[in-house]
Amino acid sequence: MAMKSGMNLVQRQGIALSPMMRQSLSILRMPTHALADEIAREAEENPFLVVEPQGGTTAAYDHALATTAAPENLLDNLHRQIAMQRLDPATEAAALYLIGELREDGYLDMALGDLAGETGAPLDVLEAGLDALQRCEPTGIGARNLSECLELQLAEAGIDRSLAHAATQHLGDFAEANWAKLGRTLGQAPEVLERIAALLRGFGSTPITDASSPIDVVIPELVVEAGPQGKVTVTLLTGALPRLSTMDVSRRSLETEEQRSLFDRAGRMSEGLTARRDTVLRIGTYIAATQSAFFLGQHETLTPVTRADAASALAMHASTLGRALAGKALLADNKVYPLSLFFSRAIPGADGAISPFDIQRRIRALIGGESADAPLADEKICEVLRKEGVDIARRTVAKYRKCMRIPSSFGRRRRKVSETDRPQTVLRGK
Repeated sequence: MAMKSGMNLVQRQGIALSPMMRQSLSILRMPTHALADEIAREAEENPFLVVEPQGGTTAAYDHALATTAAPENLLDNLHRQIAMQRLDPATEAAALYLIGELREDGYLDMALGDLAGETGAPLDVLEAGLDALQRCEPTGIGARNLSECLELQLAEAGIDRSLAHAATQHLGDFAEANWAKLGRTLGQAPEVLERIAALLRGFGSTPITDASSPIDVVIPELVVEAGPQGKVTVTLLTGALPRLSTMDVSRRSLETEEQRSLFDRAGRMSEGLTARRDTVLRIGTYIAATQSAFFLGQHETLTPVTRADAASALAMHASTLGRALAGKALLADNKVYPLSLFFSRAIPGADGAISPFDIQRRIRALIGGESADAPLADEKICEVLRKEGVDIARRTVAKYRKCMRIPSSFGRRRRKVSETDRPQTVLRGK
């Protein structure tokens, strides 16, 4: 049979983002401090970009340095990171479920096969969910043992994943600096092995440690103030970001293509920053309206509002809302709160829906008032909450306790015993 060549025309519908749209989405997604750095870099390279610093009595950076940041807890942080990966629904559900199975040090000590039998979820879906979880920060989260924790940290440091896996199977040889044996086993040059050994010495043994670390400076873009008669106002915070414009010249007067390209780039950045301000202010206004009890009270309660509900109310795509929340914060009563704090799923309660924020506060209060000799187990806390009308499972109590970095009842009892057994220093007068 003779072969014939031909050409067919096929018409397809698709969505193509213009350079302006891509620039706007990129600007919207950036955390405040990262965008400030990007604007400074662009201004150095682009003579057509005019940067006008905003004046004011107190700049946003002063607030960030002088106020207390209200950090995002581990649970919300991991949930946000999973949401940003755009997983299929089954994989996302598996990843979120596995977050609840993490130990307080970040390890996952439940076998996926056992979880598959317990939940009925397919093993391959759980494996995909674990892979998504292990892509989150802190590096090593979701590791099932020390070797896997170190493997994930090596991969994050730039070591090929297969080599990282092989290296962690020979930790004893690395500890003894047995380069000849490692060279034969791993097939790597001495300098590569020495680099891996140096990295291993600097890694932690758990994904989550109790060691204190510097708190990142969070730059708020909004300020929320409680006014008279229970009115809450939201404004853009002076000094968070500069105002941008383009040089007052005609594009047609520019002589080279490079000049016209820079002029267009300056215009896109200026318009993108304006769109970002408008979007963040809209979201801040929505937060003030839905969380007025938080801002008018003692910042002790939050109304459960999902991101889906917010996106619908704001006539905004869910992905756009996610970009706008990432790395953004507001200032209220001299404290900086991440915007993501104000969105959560509702949990049924005696008087209506309750936010996880309120339940975590109640769990912390119960643990704070427990007897040192008889700390409350998760099952007992669950029983108390149910009597108070909160429809919650023991597993959820454990999950919230872990995300607040509170040890188990056994760990709290052991810590109390160790403090009691610690030798006391007695000061005697002369």
